[in-house]
Amino acid sequence: MLPDLEEISRLRRALGLSQTQVAALARVSQSTIAKIERKQTNPSYDVVKRILDGLESERKRKQRVATVAEVRSRRVVTTSPSAPLEAAVGEMRRHKFSQLPVLDGDRTVGSLSERAIAELLLAGKNPREFAAMRVADVMEAPFPTVDEHAPVALAASLLQHYPAVLTTNRGVVSGVVTKSDLLKLI
Repeated sequence: MLPDLEEISRLRRALGLSQTQVAALARVSQSTIAKIERKQTNPSYDVVKRILDGLESERKRKQRVATVAEVRSRRVVTTSPSAPLEAAVGEMRRHKFSQLPVLDGDRTVGSLSERAIAELLLAGKNPREFAAMRVADVMEAPFPTVDEHAPVALAASLLQHYPAVLTTNRGVVSGVVTKSDLLKLI
């Protein structure tokens, strides 16, 4: 028994496909799709099955879950805990970053943010004292890490609580995701 042929038109429109695109998916002519939608033909089971299979594969393709690897920034500027604070702040200014991950070798040990530095100033620290400080004196908790194949939704939920999420590939930092990186999905 054939499925309701009106389903073809409904699915095509829901997926935002033209008749020509559906025809290519199903390996039939565009006029066949047009005739089916106008109820001017009684297609074979094989033709209807190919059309519905093509529409279903396109639906699955469009529903594919984006991974953090697709939105991350590959260039990760880091600092070390032993680096002079002034040098790290200089890197933040140079790259126009509001935070940096702090790595000790390949291991994430903390983070440095404009907020942490501003808190020092608001607490009465003299900026001249920064020359003697190291990143370890100011750093905060490390950013969370996720595998680069994790869904973007996971990184998005972490970004509600953290300013950045590091991505890893086999345990090695491979990128960083911030809220602005999520805009790449649009």
